[in-house]
Amino acid sequence: MRDRYESRLVRFYVTALAIGAIAALVIAGKEVSWDHSSRFLNGLIAILGVALASEVSFVSFQLGTATMSIAFIPYLAGIFLFGPFWAMSIGGVTFFSVDLWVRRKPWIKIAFNTSKEILALGFAGAVYRLLGGTPSIYSFSFDAVAVVSAGVAYAAMNSIAVSFVVSLSEGIDFAAAWGRMFGSSVIYDLIVTPVPALLAYLYVKWELIGAVALTAPLFIVRHIYVQNLRLQQASRELLELMVKQIEARDPYTSGHSQRVSQYARILAKEAGVSARQVDQIATAALLHDVGKVYEEYAPLLRKEGKLTTEEKLILQTHPVKSAELVTTISSLRGPVEKAIRHHHENFDGTGYPDGLAGEAIPLGARIIMAADTLDAMTTDRPYRKALPFERVLDEVRKYSGTQFDPRLAELLLTSSTIRRQVATLYGRSQHQPVSLNRPSVASG
Repeated sequence: MRDRYESRLVRFYVTALAIGAIAALVIAGKEVSWDHSSRFLNGLIAILGVALASEVSFVSFQLGTATMSIAFIPYLAGIFLFGPFWAMSIGGVTFFSVDLWVRRKPWIKIAFNTSKEILALGFAGAVYRLLGGTPSIYSFSFDAVAVVSAGVAYAAMNSIAVSFVVSLSEGIDFAAAWGRMFGSSVIYDLIVTPVPALLAYLYVKWELIGAVALTAPLFIVRHIYVQNLRLQQASRELLELMVKQIEARDPYTSGHSQRVSQYARILAKEAGVSARQVDQIATAALLHDVGKVYEEYAPLLRKEGKLTTEEKLILQTHPVKSAELVTTISSLRGPVEKAIRHHHENFDGTGYPDGLAGEAIPLGARIIMAADTLDAMTTDRPYRKALPFERVLDEVRKYSGTQFDPRLAELLLTSSTIRRQVATLYGRSQHQPVSLNRPSVASG
């Protein structure tokens, strides 16, 4: 019932945005001055071409902890050159065309992306003109206040629109959605606001040559960045292959790391961390047991009976081995490495390998601990069947504050997304009776 209710809210919200975008275009169109000069038409075509190229190739690059896209540059430059109506038209046509024919998104996403872009550009254009900015294809006067304010207005409208739809669709707080998706990029939004003005200035001065002079280097940066991403992806795929190899030794852990990664991603999102941190935690969760690829662990993983004290001590070295292994990839050093090393630390300090406690344990490690244990309790093991979900929740309550971070335990207890994910992954009722040979709350 809740899912259907949230779905109706999302459709209503997108419909309202679409109506608002159409109304904004009509209002802006009434004030437009129709310029049929070749310079004006060539400018429209050039900026539209840059916008389409940016969106088709999703031109993006890493800046600090934020992933930046250059697609906003031609949109805002359109405001400075042609005014709100033409900029809104460029943004709307670009998003609609690319989402429909290139990304092949469903209609509701096409309507949302197109509408929010039109509204964001309309708002930015209104702010630019309100603060004294004068759009012109023939001359350009850089008004710092108007330019920066237009960029901030565009980023603010975009982030609000996206965060609100995420809040509705995922059933999370708006502030948490905004912080997760945009909180870490605010400073970079401010830094890059003058770049569209530079594109407008270069086009006014040198027309097409000026536009190429700015956009060509950005496309080159994008190409270099994509090649680097491909190298990192290849390295990660090798580690994922190791994960599959490890899990092939034990049918009871088949798919374990993938499921833990999915649970960890959900918990990280609901904990309100940034999008970059969510990805780091999900990656760490996927690779948390990769050290078990070493041959010393093979007989322990195959053993059906209880492990001896010495064998348990050997197995407890796997977080360190896993962390050491992933540091062979430079991009995984730091937060990912630490989350893997400490994913068996208990909140009360009784875990391993370093006996950390409370907030001293990295947040990613605390999340993986909860996700790892959740999967261990909801899958069949040699000594017991999977626990029903309500029994799992009882165990989480029992060990909150000792094994689990109390805040994360509360999120796990109240998360409807986790409940749906468990049901989806295992395709069974969460209330079926099971026979237990021994009670246990243990991570994998």
